[in-house]
Amino acid sequence: MAKHNNVVPNSHFRKHWQNYVKTWFNQPARKTRRRIDRQKKAVKIFPRPTAGPLRPIVHGQTLKYNMKVRAGRGFSLEELKVSIEYYYWLH
Repeated sequence: MAKHNNVVPNSHFRKHWQNYVKTWFNQPARKTRRRIDRQKKAVKIFPRPTAGPLRPIVHGQTLKYNMKVRAGRGFSLEELKVSIEYYYWLH
């Protein structure tokens, strides 16, 4: 409750509300633009994966999460060497 002999606030902030409305009419155009940009990026960096570096599949560490599978941080040098040797062994 207001204290002392002050004016009770009676604010009318509705005169220029149209200036503060954000419209999303450009959403469909943004969707197509993003799709085209993703395709251009995929063509530009073709032999590499578009979603960034390849990540190993690992299990969570703790008792709570060790049944779940998640993406790891990266491959170790030993894993990369073994995969390269295996690749050349295939071809």
